[in-house]
Amino acid sequence: MTDTNKATVVIEATFNPNGMNTPEFKEYSRRSNANGEAHGGVVIGKYQVTDNLGNGDTPHLVLVIEYPSKKKAEQTFTNQEYLDILPLRDVAFKQVNIFQTNSIAV
Repeated sequence: MTDTNKATVVIEATFNPNGMNTPEFKEYSRRSNANGEAHGGVVIGKYQVTDNLGNGDTPHLVLVIEYPSKKKAEQTFTNQEYLDILPLRDVAFKQVNIFQTNSIAV
């Protein structure tokens, strides 16, 4: 049985050239992780993308994070603490997509 109160966020990100090796990335990562954890986020998967078997751009990494609720997930990415680190993110990453998902029956 699935806990329908939980929310899953999928993040796909593409680094700027050498973005992964910048002090801004290290600081963004530290603060972003702490912010997510403060809102109950638990990383359930972290993946380096090696091949694109479909169409479109290929991100460098994909993260899957579970939150206790949709509200907590939304608060993670809209609170002032997160907004304050966006300039750091912009140095490290070319593109970051953050998706909130719903489970569907297949």
